[in-house]
Amino acid sequence: MEKAVKKSTIWIVGDSTISPFQDAYYYPRYGWGTKLGEYFDSEHFEIENLALSGRSSLSFLKERHYQVLLEGMKAGDFLFIGFGHNDEKMEEARFTSPVGDEKTEGSFAFSLFQNYVVPTQKKGCQAILCTPIVRRPIDGEWKREHLHRTVTNGAFAGGDYSEVIRKMGERLGIPVVDMTALTKELYDRMGAEQTLYLHAWNSSKSASVDNTHTNEWGAFYNAWLVARAVRDLQIKGLSEYVLAAKILQEPSKELLHSNPSYQEVVFSADLKQSTLWKDFGCLKGTVFGSIGEEGVLQKGNFVLEPMENGRLHMAVSGDKGKIAATEDGIAFYYTKIPADASFCLSARAEIQRIEENDQVSFGLMARDDVYIDRWMADILGDYVAAGPLKLTQRGGGTAWNNFARKSGVLMQGGVLKGDYQNKDIVEIEIRGTQDGYSCRFGEEEQISGGFDFPLTGVDPEHVYVGLFVARNCDIIFSNVKLIVNGEVKMDSAVGGWGLPCFF
Repeated sequence: MEKAVKKSTIWIVGDSTISPFQDAYYYPRYGWGTKLGEYFDSEHFEIENLALSGRSSLSFLKERHYQVLLEGMKAGDFLFIGFGHNDEKMEEARFTSPVGDEKTEGSFAFSLFQNYVVPTQKKGCQAILCTPIVRRPIDGEWKREHLHRTVTNGAFAGGDYSEVIRKMGERLGIPVVDMTALTKELYDRMGAEQTLYLHAWNSSKSASVDNTHTNEWGAFYNAWLVARAVRDLQIKGLSEYVLAAKILQEPSKELLHSNPSYQEVVFSADLKQSTLWKDFGCLKGTVFGSIGEEGVLQKGNFVLEPMENGRLHMAVSGDKGKIAATEDGIAFYYTKIPADASFCLSARAEIQRIEENDQVSFGLMARDDVYIDRWMADILGDYVAAGPLKLTQRGGGTAWNNFARKSGVLMQGGVLKGDYQNKDIVEIEIRGTQDGYSCRFGEEEQISGGFDFPLTGVDPEHVYVGLFVARNCDIIFSNVKLIVNGEVKMDSAVGGWGLPCFF
């Protein structure tokens, strides 16, 4: 009787570019860790992909997955370490500095070495460092952010995260799979028109492409690149088990499959009354879009609460919702007005809590579509927003003062000069005419340039205007005033809600 081969484990830790997902996308997200096992001899290895979306080498330490790794590794195992995308995020919970080596506390190198390499070596395992995959440039023109090169922003030092990994590998004799270089070479060879099909799409429209996360074909491609690099690195006990026949042929586009359960969003202007939120005057409450997962609305992460004296409390917590290029998840108090109407919506916002996160925002919005208390991953309609964005960059003078989205492209209005903190009070205004929109946030510059497009791509008859919050912030709105075609429809400052706003 043939003796069974004792299997070693290939462990994988990292972020969303490596992790598994459960998506409702048209082309769902797949990280390369989900396909790595396709290129190694399964008789000798089992794969444990512990990578988690949104984590950095620092924030991953708080997850149960980290304990599973420490408790599960045994002599003869291998660990692929793939962080970087989120270590560069200028947020206290995730940021590690690209300045310094493995002896410099607080640095990216220190985090990788102390928290991953050292425990791996103590267990008698082999660590393999992986630089992060590139972000896809939509026009093929490379910018620093595509290659994980950052600039200093206040207390957050800038640098080259991929280079940190390369140099640490050289210093310490740790194998490095340079996925930044390998994916850049691949994208240059394929061109932007083809790399579009390596990435996840929220909807069946190519404009919904997610330029950070890969789809199934992209995951196969990146796993193939990793496996070929491992073969060439000649890592004892691992490289000889790369499946030679599998890596001879590049992954075919036949591996790209759309989600058979995907359902195209069908919009109806006949919006039903929410069963969750009370009306605020003539404004209706709803939460919709990429808000976390189905069923999240009953878990207490959203507050939409009319208060006395004409005030409105809106809050989002627990990393739910977002403002992003191809998707948004927001809490929204809205009304619909005729698409050809002129209007002015203004409000006062008192900041109760706000986190530094590039997907956090609040303010006033005019948009092309609204859905009632619905979780959905599809790309949604165009909008213009009077509010801040990219708040992690406010210390460096590159945070956004007002923004918009047009055809799946997020547009910056101006540069945010103020450093807004808890308990600050901000006056906000958005105006709309047939010529376009203008936005004002606090004492910042009023922005209208670039906001001259119609919001009629989804609903040609109406524009939806109101107050919004996204991601981790807590806001009390007051002095909410809406004027449509010169007529006051709502004014919470004087206790009068005006006439019904539905036309």
